[in-house]
Amino acid sequence: MNLTVKLGFLLVYCIDKLISSHNTEADSVREDRLEKLYVTESNDLHTLILNTSAQKYLSLRAKKIFDRYMPWFCVLDMPERLPEPISESRHSLVIMISCEVEAENIWSFESFRLMVNEMSELTRINAGLSLSCRRNGTVALPWPMRAINLQYLSVEACFIIDHYKEAYEYKIDEMPDTIEYFKMTSCVIINDRNYFDYLLKSNAFLLTRAALCGPENAKVYAYVNISETFYGPKSLAREEFHNLAKMYTKNLTIMAANRISCQYRNMVVYDRSLTNNFGPTFFENLIGNSYPNLEVLNFSNTKLHNIPPYLRHWRLNFPKLEILDLSYNNINELSTFIDHDPGSSHTGIINLQHNNFTSLSHHQMKDFFRKHKSFYIDLQNNPFSCTCEMRAAKGILLNISIPLLLNNSGSGYSYLRDLVCSAPDTVSGRKLMTLSDIELGCETEITVFQSGPIVILCVLVFVLIVCLVVIIRYRVEIKILAFTRFNIVFPCQQQDYADNKKFDAFVAYSQQDSDWVLKNLVWQLETKLQTQQQKFQLCIHQRDFTVGAPIAENIIDNIERSRHTILVISTNFVRSEWCLMEFRTAFHQSLIEKRRHMIIIVMGDLPHGELDIDIKRCLKTLTYLETHDRLFWDKLVYALSDKQRVKRRNRTPSNTALSSQSNFICSPKY
Repeated sequence: MNLTVKLGFLLVYCIDKLISSHNTEADSVREDRLEKLYVTESNDLHTLILNTSAQKYLSLRAKKIFDRYMPWFCVLDMPERLPEPISESRHSLVIMISCEVEAENIWSFESFRLMVNEMSELTRINAGLSLSCRRNGTVALPWPMRAINLQYLSVEACFIIDHYKEAYEYKIDEMPDTIEYFKMTSCVIINDRNYFDYLLKSNAFLLTRAALCGPENAKVYAYVNISETFYGPKSLAREEFHNLAKMYTKNLTIMAANRISCQYRNMVVYDRSLTNNFGPTFFENLIGNSYPNLEVLNFSNTKLHNIPPYLRHWRLNFPKLEILDLSYNNINELSTFIDHDPGSSHTGIINLQHNNFTSLSHHQMKDFFRKHKSFYIDLQNNPFSCTCEMRAAKGILLNISIPLLLNNSGSGYSYLRDLVCSAPDTVSGRKLMTLSDIELGCETEITVFQSGPIVILCVLVFVLIVCLVVIIRYRVEIKILAFTRFNIVFPCQQQDYADNKKFDAFVAYSQQDSDWVLKNLVWQLETKLQTQQQKFQLCIHQRDFTVGAPIAENIIDNIERSRHTILVISTNFVRSEWCLMEFRTAFHQSLIEKRRHMIIIVMGDLPHGELDIDIKRCLKTLTYLETHDRLFWDKLVYALSDKQRVKRRNRTPSNTALSSQSNFICSPKY
């Protein structure tokens, strides 16, 4: 007997001794078996016996480790392999742990992780985990649930706590991502309000790649009917909850878009059905990831009201996609899908069953047969209204020369010949192809000559009413445009008799905003209007202040010599003491003259907490101009102009040779 065989026998003997230390009867049996091993010369039999004993030893050790870490409501199974589609791995210990969590129990993923860590010290393992909850059972399950060789994970109907506990721990990124099957259904994620609020407001809101992408190696990814809520020491108002949720979604989607592109190279099924809380950038971020082998994309029963634009490019982002499931939604408009793989030999399906489609146009029907080559659209079980709009579609369905409508074509469009009407009630339940034009409401015998005058009169009355509503609604804008564009003056315009003023307006602004003032405001009012009848002379401190005089004296004198003061209020303005002085001087001048002296222009968003109390009062009581308004320049010219005259008088000559007009507006708006 060679040395290798003897060493093998010795190893088996030692293993048996360890196993049978507490069972004397088993000791005698193993001793008899060991004596038989010494007289056996077959290498194959030696290997079989060795493997059997080692496997039994590992199973017993795994059971002891399981009993130490897992609660009583969990069951350990050791099948030959994990369920499909988990890859089969030989020479590994396969364990499948199933737990049914009741309301009074809390299951911990951390204990599971410690358990598989200890088991992995014995031998290589492939682990599966199935959690199902009853009566609001709770599990502590930190996303993305990484543990040594965890390949199968299923969670159903559980309350989940500590879900984002490890989302910011970068050590999780160092753990291998081994999950091949991931399914979480009908679960509620419960987040601590104070902890979550801190994360949202802190500057350390940085997620790991593991938290952003989840199981990147998964073949099946199902995240179905998942909702989130918060709890804390204080009750959470409904509006506050929505604001907190929106802030979280916004931050999460922004970071996902800016930082990482996830690589789902093995994913075949992506299921987000029964979900209605997609963020505003969810679908944009979805196509930013890589899905080279994805075959099924499921967004059924997600309360979608339209087809997301990012999903209309068939197979552009999902080259092997076979099923796009958008069924059981509220989609009522059939958007055009773009076929990026018309020569593909695999015919896919876009499932739009059980939506809210009511009609099919002739153009849409033509698109089905001409543009869509590598997929077909399933519109069965929609509430089609068989009115005259469907006559063109019916004509196409009656055309037997279209091969794609035949049952043996294999395209899937043969169902259109059996399209059933849901409305109106007179034809409900009948097939579209069996209806006549009269039943579709397309009678051609009705004459309209007798009702012609009545129809025309109704149309005229309707047009007059619409015009009247538009004039009343936009009367101020119409008055402004009529004056600035066509020089039309409406009545009720009071005249300003301040003919002794040198300037049309004194411009008060912050030095940081001088580029916009000089290149836009001054150029528009002084240079661009030189060729028109409306021309203005502005007082700019860089150009018109008296050299050597104190700044305060210059401000007061020039505001008094100006018909108006244009205040360019911005963040820089409210933080400048000189600008605030100019504002108060203009405000005082308005009180003295008892007329609309100030013209306020708001640039950008203002820091309301830093606004002067008088500025706040003016912004609340006076109508101000905003630079992003489409009629900004028209309103500004209107506010500066004298509406009582067509021709303007000349002013005192200056280096720009401008003229001015007076202004007072009856309307509360510019």
